[in-house]
Amino acid sequence: MSSTKSFDEFYNSELEGCLFPLETYRKKVAKTGIAGFILAALSIFLFFVSSADDVGITSVFAVISLITAAVFFIVSYYRKKEYVASFKESIVRRVISFIDPSLHYSPSTSVSRKDYDISGLFLQRPDRYKGDDYIEGTRDRTFFSFSELHTEEQVSNGKTTSWVTIFKGLFFIADFNKNFQGRTYVWSENNPQLNFFTKIFSSVAWNLEKVSLESVEFERKFVVYSTDQVEARFILTPSLMERLVKLEQMMGAGTSFSFVNTNIYVAVPIKDKLFEPNVYSPNDYLTIKDYYKTVHIVFDIIDELKLNDRLWGKE
Repeated sequence: MSSTKSFDEFYNSELEGCLFPLETYRKKVAKTGIAGFILAALSIFLFFVSSADDVGITSVFAVISLITAAVFFIVSYYRKKEYVASFKESIVRRVISFIDPSLHYSPSTSVSRKDYDISGLFLQRPDRYKGDDYIEGTRDRTFFSFSELHTEEQVSNGKTTSWVTIFKGLFFIADFNKNFQGRTYVWSENNPQLNFFTKIFSSVAWNLEKVSLESVEFERKFVVYSTDQVEARFILTPSLMERLVKLEQMMGAGTSFSFVNTNIYVAVPIKDKLFEPNVYSPNDYLTIKDYYKTVHIVFDIIDELKLNDRLWGKE
């Protein structure tokens, strides 16, 4: 793990120079987008002041402004895509390689829908699934992968249709340090998907039983369901429960865990895009340092849960 000082040296020697041409292009993209917003606002104003029964010069200018705004928005959209792609290749890839050259980074892919479903962390099946910034690698003896994910459910009331977020944030998978056969889920106590109906009928619908554990602090924060009560206690030892509580404090409320197919899955809700540069403000040292910290969040998960401590014959 690199020190703060070495990151500063890395930033000054390898990143700062790369940011200058990207910053020039970012300003160009931002100006195009701002021009589109101004023209769109102007067209709305002109439509508002023009008389409904008088198609005069004001209405003509309003239409011209609206068409021009649409052109600017389209140009801005494609320029932004180009800028983001260039930024990730020039900056984010370098940061990840600096942390660990063996890490594999794929900006345009994500954790697979299959792995998301296998985790069982979300009871609703998403109608829209997207993500990016996939990273995988090995930390000591533990293979891991993660990416940003945004999953949504389509909701309709018969008249209107809308998209409701199921999960948005960092989705992490790693090889757990024990062998097990069943499925165990650790959800935050206030998880919205664990409503009264779910809690009552989970044993029938998903072959799960609620597991009561001895840690008062853990039970205050989490609710546990499993296909095997004994195995759940085998996984959730007192020391692991203590570490999960600490990890939830580090990552934030709503962090959830599952233990399936000898893997651990962790879903960390995060509102912001993980490795996405801002088009309308400079991407400076602090922005880049946040990317560096994001990768170390995953290392913190592995280290805090002691996944490299192989137990009970796990290799």
